[in-house]
Amino acid sequence: MSRNKDLLEAYQLALNKCRKAKLSYLKSADKQHLPEYKRFFNLQATVRNRIYNDLITMLNGTQLSFGTSFLENHDREDIMIATLLTEKKNAFSKAIESDESLIEQLVQLLDVEENLDAQNQLMRFIDKLKNSLSTNRNFEKETFSISEEKKVS
Repeated sequence: MSRNKDLLEAYQLALNKCRKAKLSYLKSADKQHLPEYKRFFNLQATVRNRIYNDLITMLNGTQLSFGTSFLENHDREDIMIATLLTEKKNAFSKAIESDESLIEQLVQLLDVEENLDAQNQLMRFIDKLKNSLSTNRNFEKETFSISEEKKVS
């Protein structure tokens, strides 16, 4: 019973973080002026949405029983994202933090999940997120150097 509870909790936390990451990427895309960055953020939001849906499918395949409110019981306050204009971090820094947190939660879920197919799927999710982290860091460096050039000019 404790294992089932741990597994459900890990799934719920991963779903929450995935949803927050998706919303963060969508909000960041709305604030971007360069098409390349806008496309990147929208694509990453789509990837997180796909991971979210796959996690729900995996959870349904566990044969665990959970209430109907389980999938609706997300942290509503945490999902409400402050506008990026008032934050000190740029969109890329925020996305990097969000992805690192999501990867950490997926690793915790991986530790609890015993199904080999689910473990393989989780590893693919983690690999996708790590690849996007690399691209994200490159874009962050670009935007940092562009903003520094503007300050010097």
